[in-house]
Formats: sequence, structure tokens, C-alpha cells
Amino acid sequence: MDPRVELIHEQTEREFRGHTFNGKSLMETCRALTAAQAFDANTYEGYTAWDNLAHSVYFKFVLLRYLGGAAPVEPYPWKEGSFPEAPEATASSWEHSLSYAETVHDAYQATLASLKGSRLSERFELWECSVGEALLWVATHDTYHTAQIRNMGLEAFRKPRTQA
Repeated sequence: MDPRVELIHEQTEREFRGHTFNGKSLMETCRALTAAQAFDANTYEGYTAWDNLAHSVYFKFVLLRYLGGAAPVEPYPWKEGSFPEAPEATASSWEHSLSYAETVHDAYQATLASLKGSRLSERFELWECSVGEALLWVATHDTYHTAQIRNMGLEAFRKPRTQA
């Protein structure tokens, strides 16, 4: 693997479900929620944790499709767009969403693992940037939405901080 792509690959994995310097990863954060918590729109910004997860998944899916690795994750299960309408707020729909997020991420990571470094400078017109810039953004995008979920005011994350 091209060393530049390898660094992006590793950071993307950390921010999605690994150990990250920024705190809990996206999946660690989401898996800590019940379906009721995940679909709760009574938050500071009116978004749900599900909204944030689906939003993150969508942009990873778009880039994955551009890179030619989307076949394992098609058809896309929600209306394509930045913040699709949420499914019924059930435990099974939340679990399906978590599972689909993992599947998209795995396909994305597999595509990155075989990506030639020469593609990093390729222009990705849809987002008006290079492929390399888009790849870097996806990892930080997961981080941003992890922080957003953790700071929405959900009861699951309202715990006193412990001193080390």
C-alpha cells in the first residue's frame, strides 16, 4: 500500500471504530446508545445520533462509489442525500443502521487498501477537491460527528467526568 494511503487508511479506521487520540470513535459512541437514544431529536441542535451516523455513512458511500468499490453496499438503504429521513425508531432499524455503517466502512477500507497513490492527486469534481483531500476529510468527518453526538445533550453522555 502506498504509505500516504496507508496513513489515511489507519486514521480512518481509528476515527470510525478504533482507539483514537480524540476520545471515543464513531462506532464506540453509537454502539453505546439504545435505539430510543439514537433517534431522540430532543437535542441541542435538533439532530439525532442516527442523523449524524447516516450523514457520515452517506459521504463515505459517495466517495466509495466514485472509487469503484460500492458494489458490496448497494443498494443504498435510505434516500440519498446529506440528512435522509430516519426510518422508524426501533431497535432493529438502529441495529441495521449500525451494521450498514460497518459494511460501508469495511468496503471503503478495502477500496483504500488497493488504491494507487497516483489517484490522490486526481480531481474529484463532485466535491471540488482532489481525491486525497476527500479521503482526508472523510476521517475527520467521522471525528466531527462523533463529537457532535457526544455533545447533543443525550442522557447517555451526561456523566460526571472522573479525574485521572
